[in-house]
Amino acid sequence: MPRKPRVSKEQFKEICELIADGEPLTRICTVDSKFPHSRTVTRHIQEDDEAHTEYRKARAIQAEVLRDQIIDIIERPLPDDPKLAMAEVQRRRLEVDQKDKYVRQLAPLGLRNKAEDQANTGQVSGTITLKWDDGKANGKPEGKK
Repeated sequence: MPRKPRVSKEQFKEICELIADGEPLTRICTVDSKFPHSRTVTRHIQEDDEAHTEYRKARAIQAEVLRDQIIDIIERPLPDDPKLAMAEVQRRRLEVDQKDKYVRQLAPLGLRNKAEDQANTGQVSGTITLKWDDGKANGKPEGKK
């Protein structure tokens, strides 16, 4: 008899929608008691391939939302006082750097995150075999007789 899933499809769909809106999984599961613990959700993602696919899609969308938030942070007007403006610039720089790093970890290839996109990045993966030839044929260097 198959086990009952730890997270219902409806719960998981709602969790993915909240993640796509930019909410962190731990906050979603902590704030609302109708959701299971975040560790239960991550186990469900590990065990169910369909759930993993949906979760990855939600995280990719979340990365796009965070990119938009970064732009909003950068474009906000600064205070008129020069000292406050400099402090605000430093605070924003920290916030933007943190979000940018997180976005690059979430979706390094952007929203699609497809194999064909990886081929277009110029990154090559695979095995390279190097072979040295000393240029000697019959004990003599090539080109010299």
